[in-house]
Amino acid sequence: MIQEDFEQKVVKLQDALLGFAKSLTHNEDEAKDLLQETSLKALVNKEMYNDSGSFKSWLYTIMFNLFLNCRRHSSRETSLLSDFQIPEACDSSCETGIEDAFSDTDLKRVMNLLPVNNRQLFNLYLQGYRYEEIATRLQMPLGTVKVKIYRIKQELRSYKKQIV
Repeated sequence: MIQEDFEQKVVKLQDALLGFAKSLTHNEDEAKDLLQETSLKALVNKEMYNDSGSFKSWLYTIMFNLFLNCRRHSSRETSLLSDFQIPEACDSSCETGIEDAFSDTDLKRVMNLLPVNNRQLFNLYLQGYRYEEIATRLQMPLGTVKVKIYRIKQELRSYKKQIV
């Protein structure tokens, strides 16, 4: 497919893609961001498209996969942040006591206590990479990656208890 034809096809489908993005995100701004990321990814990876399938389906698949990766990443961050709550300004009716909070400085200090290879592994996990992707990237067995991530989480929780 010629570059100009490819770009024109992507532009023609922008409205349909935006509608799909809105149905996924339920948020106008997030939908626009997802549309932009999808268009960029499609243009950068145009050689991955083969003319045998539907172009629209290919773009929808890219969008859906980007959406899922984003959700995975945010759910991991939410889960980690719930374990290590950063204190916010609250009044006397605030149910969470200061002893349950974990400051941003403490979190950085705890992450720095981890060995360098564990920090690298856990950072990939927090960035939303799947276990298989981490194993491939770091050239480690899949089971080792899963066990190490589990142990790092446990270690971070124990550090939290020691600091608080």
